[in-house]
Amino acid sequence: MSHEDGRRPLFSGLVRFCTTGLLATCIHVAVAITLIAPLEITPSVANAIAFLIATGFSYATNTLWSFSSRMNHRTLLRYACVAALGCFATMAIAATAESAHLDYRLGILLVIALVTPTTFALHSLWTYRQAR
Repeated sequence: MSHEDGRRPLFSGLVRFCTTGLLATCIHVAVAITLIAPLEITPSVANAIAFLIATGFSYATNTLWSFSSRMNHRTLLRYACVAALGCFATMAIAATAESAHLDYRLGILLVIALVTPTTFALHSLWTYRQAR
């Protein structure tokens, strides 16, 4: 196997991970809007419900498709830990950008640039290690 061939599964997994993230984001937005507008649920509760639904989708899709693994208690617990870490990192980056008086869009770009590769690496090296 050549050096490039060894990178192909990693790149493919990253593309799938990013695709899953985009789909999960769309699910989150759709659920939140549906709960807030027509059902008149408060935004904080609606977003919490949307987060849980999107994270469940993300776990299932990343486990089965992005990382070609099996769903089980071990990967679920590890996935939840990495997701929580990603959530806290997102909040910290956004708060830092806000306190530095940066445009919120730059904060979002920083979150994408820092949190996405970090969570992908953690899932690759820890969540799904030896679970394949």
